[in-house]
Amino acid sequence: MYSVCIDISAKIEAWDKDSIVAIANDHQMALCAPAAVKQKAVAMLKTKEPVQFALLAIFAYLAVRPKLAEIRRITIDLDYSGAVAHRIIVRRLVELIRRDRPEFRASWIRIDNVAGHRADLLAREVYRGLRKADGEIQWEQIEQLLSSQ
Repeated sequence: MYSVCIDISAKIEAWDKDSIVAIANDHQMALCAPAAVKQKAVAMLKTKEPVQFALLAIFAYLAVRPKLAEIRRITIDLDYSGAVAHRIIVRRLVELIRRDRPEFRASWIRIDNVAGHRADLLAREVYRGLRKADGEIQWEQIEQLLSSQ
C-alpha cells in the first residue's frame, strides 16, 4: 500500500481548454481530459454543487482506479479552497472509490498543496506539450459513472 498525489493543470472550469490529471508517487501517469468531454459532462451533471468539484472527483477516480487496490492515501492538490469545497470533493471521490473498495475511508484522502511534487511537475509538462499524456479520459467513462449513481 502506498500514497499518491494528484494534480490538475488547466483548471477544470477552463471549459475551452484540455485539463491534465496527473498522479504520481510509486508510479506516475497523466490523463488528458479534453475540453469537449468536460463540456459534455457539465451539460449532463445534475448537481446543486459546483460542477468542477464533481468533475475533479471523477477525474481523480479515473486516475487512481487502475492501482486502487494498492493505494492507501490520496493527496489532491489544493486547487479549490474552503472547507465546503473539500468536503464535497472528498465525499464524491469516496463514493466512487467505495464502488471498488468498500473499506476505503474518507480520512485516507486529504487536500493539500502539492506544488513542486512529481504530480505537479508531470501535469505541467504534459499541459505544456513537453510530454505526452498516458491516456485520455473518454466521455463514455464519465457517462458510465454518472449513470450508475
